[in-house]
Amino acid sequence: MGGVFGHMSHIYDNPSMTFGQIKDIMIKAADGKLENVTEKTDGQNLFVSYNMQDGTVRAARNKSNLKSGGMDAEALAEKFGGRGALTDAFVNAFRAFDLAVQQFTDEEKLELFGPDTNIFYNAEVMDPANANVINYDTKTFLIHRAGHAAFDRETGKPVKSEEGFSEQKAAVLQAALERAQDQMEKSDFSVQVNAIRRDLEPLSDGAILDRAISGIDKAMATAGMSDDDTIADYVFAQWKALVEATLPELTDEQEKLIIDRVMTDYYGALEGEGPLKSRGLESRQIIKTIGRPDLNEAIIALIKDYPRHFKEFIFPIESVIHRFAIEILRAVKSAYIIAAGGNEKEIARLQTQVGKAIDTIEASGNEEAMEIIKNQVEKLSRLEDDGSIGAVDLSMISSPAEGIVFDYDGHTYKFTGGFAPANQILGLFKYGRKGIPAFDDELREGHLYEQESKKVIAVYPGRFQPMGRHHFQTYQQIATQEGIDDTYVATSDKVSLPKSPLNFDQKKSIMLMHGVPENQILKVKNPYNAVELAHQYEPGEVEMVYFVGAKDMTTNPRFQKTSGVTKDGYDWRIEVAPHAEIDIPGFGEMCGTSLRQCLRNATPEEFEAVMGWFDEGIYEMIQGKLVEMSSMGGGNVAGYSLPLGMRAPKVAGSEKKKKRHPKNFLEEEELVTEVMDYLLGITVG
Repeated sequence: MGGVFGHMSHIYDNPSMTFGQIKDIMIKAADGKLENVTEKTDGQNLFVSYNMQDGTVRAARNKSNLKSGGMDAEALAEKFGGRGALTDAFVNAFRAFDLAVQQFTDEEKLELFGPDTNIFYNAEVMDPANANVINYDTKTFLIHRAGHAAFDRETGKPVKSEEGFSEQKAAVLQAALERAQDQMEKSDFSVQVNAIRRDLEPLSDGAILDRAISGIDKAMATAGMSDDDTIADYVFAQWKALVEATLPELTDEQEKLIIDRVMTDYYGALEGEGPLKSRGLESRQIIKTIGRPDLNEAIIALIKDYPRHFKEFIFPIESVIHRFAIEILRAVKSAYIIAAGGNEKEIARLQTQVGKAIDTIEASGNEEAMEIIKNQVEKLSRLEDDGSIGAVDLSMISSPAEGIVFDYDGHTYKFTGGFAPANQILGLFKYGRKGIPAFDDELREGHLYEQESKKVIAVYPGRFQPMGRHHFQTYQQIATQEGIDDTYVATSDKVSLPKSPLNFDQKKSIMLMHGVPENQILKVKNPYNAVELAHQYEPGEVEMVYFVGAKDMTTNPRFQKTSGVTKDGYDWRIEVAPHAEIDIPGFGEMCGTSLRQCLRNATPEEFEAVMGWFDEGIYEMIQGKLVEMSSMGGGNVAGYSLPLGMRAPKVAGSEKKKKRHPKNFLEEEELVTEVMDYLLGITVG
């Protein structure tokens, strides 16, 4: 689903899930007795609501949209403007939802959406003209039964509600939509609540369940688990064994510091809360508490590499559940492919495409690409009697449905079967990844990043005063796509108080601490001018790709000189890759202003929590600069003394700058996930 809803959990994602419960879910699934089963669909996520004050439907894609009460139809069209079929899908689906809601009574609107656009509904746009992996043959604006919530307008976070809130609201909305069907026929899109399926068939072969239970027992035995133990117990035991083997010098308490840290990071991120939410677990504090300088490097390396270890620990359980889900889904047909024989044809099409993708990637000899799809290919391969992995078996793509969603013990989970590995393989095949070009010849010519005759250089320009984690995460996403060697950070040496206190060398020292390679940091006179870098290459050899966050970049005069073919023969274009959205507790969304406000008086611990690392020299340098700015009269540096829109008094060395509307800046900061997903053609389930 992605978007506001975030990650739909597999049963092994819940650290509180016991192995006994996993087996119980499998037994219920095998008997066709899972609760509230719905189809998991492969569309574009959108959260929707209604504003009682002005009578308009509203949409949200991120936290900032929720804080502002959502986007109206005009704002949504502008947000997704110029993207062809994607634009049409969002605009037309939202128009259909508007038409439906206008048929509701005022009492229904108030009950469903709250008095101040409080309640948003988790929905998905499915349009055959804007297909992802699965080709549906109906235009549907589908409202899910899970993920609906009332949101706090100040924080953008869901408000804790009574059990069953989401399902209750879905039922009320479904009843209202059914009464509005006559009017909805005027739209190409149908608007409906995802129906609960009563047709989940029991498994006809009892051996499938027996193999799954046996596989779970085998994984449990490796860590000494019983049915009463949880996924968290299993992962903790695996981590303890790894830490003991890697760092045998540590005591049990010292080991626990590391394990608590990585588990807090992993499960915090999995729940969409971001890493490192528990105080006292920062790497610097762990090293200080352990007090073994000779082990510092090994401790840091182990902590930084935790995502890979989690994948290794969970994979035996994941693999068993995945193969079981494939068999459960064999009898599941998509309700959104209605043509006669359409489900069978779609399965065959997916199997053919995935087979072609695997053969092409393996024949390419690209070892990095083959390593990326290794686990995905394994998930689509036969499991031999001796437990070894056999040949690829495309019949494991067993359903045209992305998966099923079901309720268990107050939580909502998913089974996705063959779709998940198929999605990953096709994504690499069609769009490339980590500097790997697309393999699909039909898409290669039109691929956004792939050019046969030109070298693609990604330039990430900005003031970076200072570079924050939101900047660095944006840089990482660009470098992942274009390759580290072809991705540059460009900034100037210009110091202009109050917004630009740092010179180039100071900014560079901070970038290096984040992890930007030194030879990829460029000092330029104007970070928005490509010529300085372009002249390092022969005319016509390189296409400059600008990743900037300004919403008006294609019409703003300062960008006009950097787009197109110049008289020197250099060819480049501008693309969008805005900043990652990160909140600073007490200061709001991370941006240059809020970052400077926070760091000005931050303790070392607070500095590390915000920046993700700590260096005493840089810490003192930044604080010294910001305190100096404040003493020189930069009143708006601290963010409290000047009303919004009032100019700060001029200070020595300041220069007149064009006013930048704060609304545009916030929009820059919050678009990265959805825009990068669009550019790469990737959806998140």
